[in-house]
Amino acid sequence: MFQEFDQIEQQIAEHQAKIEELQQQMAAAEKKKQGVIAFDKALVNLAAEYEMDEEELYVARGEQIVEWLIGQLDDEDAPDFVNSLKARVARHLKRQGETPRRGARRAASAKPAEPKLETGHYRNPYTNATIEKKKRNPKQLNQWVAEHGLEKVKEWKI
Repeated sequence: MFQEFDQIEQQIAEHQAKIEELQQQMAAAEKKKQGVIAFDKALVNLAAEYEMDEEELYVARGEQIVEWLIGQLDDEDAPDFVNSLKARVARHLKRQGETPRRGARRAASAKPAEPKLETGHYRNPYTNATIEKKKRNPKQLNQWVAEHGLEKVKEWKI
């Protein structure tokens, strides 16, 4: 009988130690969560300070994010969202009749797609410069899109 009592006390002590460990992990996770919230707020403030919208921020960091994701593809300890993203891409490609190719990349010489702007004249309200777009975007028009965003430049059509 005393032996059972000692075993139960030992199990209680083990469980209490496990509870303390889990509480420490929970506190660490909460601290990380607060850090993510603070980081997000700081990004929003910086974007506002430099007159950037959310899309411009994402585009600016997009290359680094893509490289990080590619590095995660073969990692067994990759976060769950990476596996979810892989599955979504595979489903999307399957619907389009394509098969995902590992490590497939566009050739370095391939140009990125130009933003879709209608044919016509565009006037920059800041400089009053006017550009005519016929078939392809003129270099200056692409610079405006990079600086001010596609939606804003679309509003400049005259």
